[in-house]
Amino acid sequence: MTALFFCGTLFSADAATDRYRCMWRDDPSTTMVIGWDQVSGTTPTVLYDVVDNGQKAALYKSSVKPTFSISSKGMKNHFARLTGLKPNTVYYFIIKDSEGVSKRFSFQTAPADPNSRISIIAGGDSRNHREARRDANRLVSKLRPHVILFNGDMTGGDTAPEWREWFDDWQLTIGSDGRLFPLIVARGNHEASNQPLIDLFDVKQPDVYYALNIGGNLIRVYTLNSMIPAGGAQREWLENDLKTVGTQATWRIAQYHHAIRPHHADKTEKDELLLNWATFFHKYRLHLAIESDSHVTKATWPVRPSRESGSDEGFIRDDENGTIYVGEGGWGAPLRENNDDKSWTRNSDSFNHFNWIFVDGQKMEIRTIKTDGSNKVQEVDHKNIFNAPVGLVVWTPSNGDVITVRNTKPAQVAAATMPPSSGTIPAPGGDVLASKQGGHSVSGFSIGKRESDVAIRWTGRNEPDAITYEIHRSLDGGKQFKLLASVPGKGKVEKQDYAHLDKGFAVNSQFKNALYRIKAIRKDGQFSFFSPDPPAPDPAQAQAQVQADPSKKPKEEVPDKPKEEDNKLIPDPATGAVRIKYNLAKTSNVLVLLTDAQNKEISKVPLNNQPPGAYNKSLDLSRIGKGKYTLVIKAEGSVVAQYQVEKG
Repeated sequence: MTALFFCGTLFSADAATDRYRCMWRDDPSTTMVIGWDQVSGTTPTVLYDVVDNGQKAALYKSSVKPTFSISSKGMKNHFARLTGLKPNTVYYFIIKDSEGVSKRFSFQTAPADPNSRISIIAGGDSRNHREARRDANRLVSKLRPHVILFNGDMTGGDTAPEWREWFDDWQLTIGSDGRLFPLIVARGNHEASNQPLIDLFDVKQPDVYYALNIGGNLIRVYTLNSMIPAGGAQREWLENDLKTVGTQATWRIAQYHHAIRPHHADKTEKDELLLNWATFFHKYRLHLAIESDSHVTKATWPVRPSRESGSDEGFIRDDENGTIYVGEGGWGAPLRENNDDKSWTRNSDSFNHFNWIFVDGQKMEIRTIKTDGSNKVQEVDHKNIFNAPVGLVVWTPSNGDVITVRNTKPAQVAAATMPPSSGTIPAPGGDVLASKQGGHSVSGFSIGKRESDVAIRWTGRNEPDAITYEIHRSLDGGKQFKLLASVPGKGKVEKQDYAHLDKGFAVNSQFKNALYRIKAIRKDGQFSFFSPDPPAPDPAQAQAQVQADPSKKPKEEVPDKPKEEDNKLIPDPATGAVRIKYNLAKTSNVLVLLTDAQNKEISKVPLNNQPPGAYNKSLDLSRIGKGKYTLVIKAEGSVVAQYQVEKG
């Protein structure tokens, strides 16, 4: 027998392994599943280390044998479940078997720190247009995400030859340095059952609905199964997880296959998903839902389930508390016409694509990437995967190429470190407005005509660094607002005056219907809304009224004391909550104002564009100190309710 030598070294044979993949089934920061097809050979072992030892098997410090193996879809699928790993760490590995050693590969565990920034690629429907699929796969290798969310329909017929081809093509996602990028998979209608996802991706949950945290409590990713009943056990699990574990996460994202409201007219509406899932998406504030199946491209405005006036197909736009839906599948499946837009569709189109999503503690950025021609795209800088590489084609529709969702709930961290006497009231959606004692505020917000323009003026006080003022205008009573301008704050001054002109709108026939507001966005992602100050009363007119009829004295805006025993509130000892009631005769901008015994303002919460009706709201006063306070509710500057608060 003749041995083969090369440069004086005995040439070693490659291991008989192929079709590599990696997945998460447990904590992404401390575990990883390595999967492969054992084409031939026996006794495979995964050798791994934080040091790159190349193909030198003897130097690797850790090893694990396959935890699970199964013959399925014409492959001998082996899975090694690695545990006890370090967060945000690159591990190098090889697979050694009776026939040799594989190439050297690597993977990276997810960060455990919620202050991290995460890159996600999300999409689905890679079925039968193989070159389009391969284009998208090559792009994955060049963008180097922390994770890939793949929401079903990997193949057309769920056959063994198709799956082998699919995994052959998946090797194109491997980075130029041998990096494997982990998958989280959902089932589509072209997977004949749940079993292929278990056999081929080592999915832990037999019904293929599950959730994982990425970046500690930064993101909770929900994978749902639209191919089994949406109600029953799946609905019960979803609601329970959203209201317990889910509420601890800064961001909540869901992926599933069938679009609830498809943007292709021949596709069936999924009312059962709206009823069983979308209602909880709104109730527990899911920020992003990623859908597939229709083979078109879409992004919606934030929406919530609704049958009220202005809704469309069971949803209505809600910029503050809605869920954004993106999709609908274009990783290589036959493209269809985007011919079923809704009133709340942001934009739609039809091309091969996936979504590229950046998430950190302050904001989420969503881009749609055109995946054709990926051979013309360069690779991202390995040290900065958030900069788009040369040649990358980002979808740029009429409403912009980047959807930015800002974190309206940084309060969980802030509340934990806030002294009990700091005097804050959480606004709806979890935003916490700091006490005005030395904090930022907006005053003198006025709207007036200046020839053909609308003059918008305001004063910022005690501005923090890097604050931005957005000016919004609504023409439908406050249901939807349009962004007019972004004005950077001057910062680090006690008082700063601002002005902006809404050009030509003073002579527009819609001016009489216009409502304006300011959104002040701080660099940590927190924001506050401000409505124009009510016009000051004319002193001469008020005096004339008193002289004509002494009984018609101007009302005191804030009486010193409540007049009824019913207006006394004692916060719940366990939660610090109180309930407030008030009535609105018309759509109004409401302000909830808390003052102490010396009439010093402690905090305020704006509730903009509240429709007419009776209100019964819960207010969290857990973080104010002991003492007596006055709680005043104003609508368009007029007092509609007042309470005396006693906290012992």
